[in-house]
Amino acid sequence: MNFRYIECTSTNQLVQNFYEFNVGDESIPLSSKILPTAQSHIIFIDSDSNLETNFKNATFNNKGLVIIGQSYKSYAIKANTPLFIFGINFHPTALYKILKTDISKLTDKHINLSKIDNILFELLEPIFKENIKGETLAKRLETQLSKLDLYECKNTILVDDVIKVIYNKEGKINVEELLKRFPISQKNLEIQFKKIVGLTPIKFIKLYKFLSLMKQYESKKSSITKLVDYYEYYDLSHFTKDFKLFMNQKPSDYFKSDNELLNNYLKV
Repeated sequence: MNFRYIECTSTNQLVQNFYEFNVGDESIPLSSKILPTAQSHIIFIDSDSNLETNFKNATFNNKGLVIIGQSYKSYAIKANTPLFIFGINFHPTALYKILKTDISKLTDKHINLSKIDNILFELLEPIFKENIKGETLAKRLETQLSKLDLYECKNTILVDDVIKVIYNKEGKINVEELLKRFPISQKNLEIQFKKIVGLTPIKFIKLYKFLSLMKQYESKKSSITKLVDYYEYYDLSHFTKDFKLFMNQKPSDYFKSDNELLNNYLKV
């Protein structure tokens, strides 16, 4: 099993980074838990059989080009044959600007891109048939995506600015503090944020803070005890409560188990 991130060649408002993931015979069957990264994605799955994605109330089976909406809690993936995945990690507002539709409709869904937007599918799908990978593939996708006509308005600008603050604070901020910085009501912020990003601001902040902590831990930059304090959890029991919420297991069970894929993509 091999996982790596690929950085963009230039700063842009759509793609945060790319990744590629190879699973060989030695890692099949694959069964892994996935922690959402507070991003939406488009991925290309090259495999002889479908990749199975299991949420609490839904199961998706896909290969080829797949669009992945936001998720709030961890979900499981399963594969029975070797596979190659190339993923595009979008900025949280990017899909709204591209698709010009309510992104909350994609929350907790993994759907073939052709069923959501055939124009975007036909723009990207030929690139994946060129039999290129790595940085070359990433650069081709970057170039193609830069040709898109994006929808922007005062609400997308506002939500982008709110997300910048959340990022800068590493999730250590609440909605009340955001409302003091931006000229918007709490109800309108929740409506616009959910429509443009796919999650409410409260859920996005909570997920991003937990994700930031887990990235620091998996990169071996600090101990859990220090990170719980740094990310301003009230105490260890409050962190444990959030851990169970996002990971659907106790921290003690997670830390003594083998999570090779999760460990790799959480490293920064």
